[in-house]
Amino acid sequence: MGGLWRSWAVQKRVWGALFMREIQMRWGRRNLGFAWLFAEPLVFAFPVLLMWSMMRSPIEHGLPLMPFVWSGCLPLLMFRHTVSRALDVVRTNGAMLYHRAVTPLDLVISRCGLELMGGLAATAFSFIILYMFGVLAWPHDLPLFLVGNLYMAWWCLSLALIMAALSERSEIVEHIWTPMSYMYLPISGFMYMAVWLPTPLRNAALTILPCLHSYEMIRAGLFGDQIQTFYDIGYTTSFLAVLTLIGLWLVRDVRRHLELEW
Repeated sequence: MGGLWRSWAVQKRVWGALFMREIQMRWGRRNLGFAWLFAEPLVFAFPVLLMWSMMRSPIEHGLPLMPFVWSGCLPLLMFRHTVSRALDVVRTNGAMLYHRAVTPLDLVISRCGLELMGGLAATAFSFIILYMFGVLAWPHDLPLFLVGNLYMAWWCLSLALIMAALSERSEIVEHIWTPMSYMYLPISGFMYMAVWLPTPLRNAALTILPCLHSYEMIRAGLFGDQIQTFYDIGYTTSFLAVLTLIGLWLVRDVRRHLELEW
């Protein structure tokens, strides 16, 4: 048991050091520094919300427009930033693998974990600001709203693990990710509710898109009984657990495909 605790202590120090290294490499000590972690998503999200409020009516499909767009925009940014930053993360930080305690999984977790923390912090900070200005109301079911965001973060991490491992195996992955990320936007649940889809299409979407379940949880928590939602926490948990195991298995074998650039 003592050996287990010592191993955990070493792992925490490794993650802490990698997190600090990632922060220093990306932002250093200038200007806002670490605050850019959650400020960057807001620089994009707030202008998008402003433009939507100017172009569309305040109510769409019986729902207030601004809360609906806000609840879709921040998770989308978290997904795109997390997975994009996972590409080639092991190759670009390969020198760190000469430290015996550092593994490829540690490199993925440090970079993607930082993005997830930034995305969730941006969601919380923007909610506080918009709530204070009366743009957002308090969630009808706060625990469900939080669970939906955590499941969205899990979805981002599981796919980031897979894409990080695949990007080390083939350069094609890096080139096709950008169009894939744009194709993800209309199907993710960012701008629609499951109830708006025809039944056969809704069933298919809920079967293959765990992100749609997460969006439905977020909006069920935010809007309550204002709209019918469809989600299955058990199914989403099983789906994401399988994706995570696949990602961990792929990352475990990534050293064999690693070509360091000096």
